[in-house]
Amino acid sequence: MVDPDVVLRKAQAIEHHGARLRAKMPIDPGELATDESLRNDVCFDLIQAVQACIDLAIHACAHEALGVPDGPASALTLLARTGIIDADLALRLTRASGLRNLVVHQYADLDIERLAAALADGLPDLDAFVRAMRAHGRAGG
Repeated sequence: MVDPDVVLRKAQAIEHHGARLRAKMPIDPGELATDESLRNDVCFDLIQAVQACIDLAIHACAHEALGVPDGPASALTLLARTGIIDADLALRLTRASGLRNLVVHQYADLDIERLAAALADGLPDLDAFVRAMRAHGRAGG
């Protein structure tokens, strides 16, 4: 069974960083490209929100004895296979995890258009993940 305190803390982190991103919407790619402070803020909140999703997915896999994921994609796939989250959501969050890796490891070479589009399209996925994980935690596993 997932630890309700972990679900609560990670869900709150996702919601907090998601709200910070929403406050900046819509994000103009041109402004994102030229305003280093905005870009840094956006990237930080994106990293934090997606990392909290990854952490919560791995936590759920471990505590539900779903298997040992070898990374974010497999953790999300395991959650989808067991019906904890939707398969399409798992795929979109896997892509968000990939974007997170690009932000962390290739910050200087980011595709700003892709980043802006991902932010515009991806915030509802964070909400859906939080709803699913909270519902699963309330259901008792």
